[in-house]
Amino acid sequence: MIISGFNMDSEEVMVEMEKTGSSSDSQPGLRIILIGEREAGKSAVGNAILGRGMFDAVGVRTREAVKRQGEVAERQVTVVDTPGWEWFPSRGSSLGVRREIVRGVSLCQPGPHAVLLVVPLSFSFTRRERQAAEEHVDMLGERAWGHTVVLFTVKGGRLKDATLEEEVEESEELQGLVDRCGGRYHALYGRPRKGHDAVAELLEKLDNMVAKNRGELLSSKEVLEEAREKEEEEERRQQEEDREREEDLRRVKEALRELEMEEEMEDVQGEGEEATEESTRQQRGRRYTDEKSDTGVESSSADPTSAPPHLTWSDLRAIRDQRCKTQ
Repeated sequence: MIISGFNMDSEEVMVEMEKTGSSSDSQPGLRIILIGEREAGKSAVGNAILGRGMFDAVGVRTREAVKRQGEVAERQVTVVDTPGWEWFPSRGSSLGVRREIVRGVSLCQPGPHAVLLVVPLSFSFTRRERQAAEEHVDMLGERAWGHTVVLFTVKGGRLKDATLEEEVEESEELQGLVDRCGGRYHALYGRPRKGHDAVAELLEKLDNMVAKNRGELLSSKEVLEEAREKEEEEERRQQEEDREREEDLRRVKEALRELEMEEEMEDVQGEGEEATEESTRQQRGRRYTDEKSDTGVESSSADPTSAPPHLTWSDLRAIRDQRCKTQ
């Protein structure tokens, strides 16, 4: 089985399923997968949801999908953290990151209830960041958007002297991303307000989304199958592009060979013309010498336009008329 640029053995997928269970009864409660760019704060979000440090500390890069579980508000909650992508579209992301994101879904058998798309608000959110986020959600299938909530992470206590709602509304890219998620978004602050339980509010929003989805999951099996189909389609497209490039290269080489042959022919023709011109000059020189010999003029004579003492003007006119006839 091919998963997002990697050959993932079917037995490997089955082992993951056996470890995590194959029915919803084996993991009652809420299952969440965290995705986002590097340094977005995904591990910190996972620790906040579970209420303790079960994922990597801040500053430590997550390199593979990791599952942790805990009891939150008297129910079992499963959180899967995944590696983050770079700040450009998923095609630029390492194949390992894409593989781990897809594998992270298999750690939530039979599938996650929610996808938390973690977006930091410590800097301006550009079109490039939005494109990368959308491509990674799309990687999980079109149905993934119905299970996704944008989770903003805010290091400071305030958002540029604006509310979260104002921040989203003022940014075309943020608003567009939130719209793709059905208007669902939330924020976790580095310095939470006193008496404010942002995690409880987040879980409430997730419960509302699950209820709206009538308890349906983002099926791990469907995600894996769709990833395989996309990979096969990508391979076919790549093969077709390779064939087109090879054909273009063949045509270029053929055109270059024809051009070289034409240049060689022109060189040969040019040499022939030069030889012909040289031969003509030599023939003319010989005729002129013969003419002078016939008229008694030596080859070392001076300019024929001048009249040496031993030649008359009649003699010079005769030489001129003879040369015109031969030319």
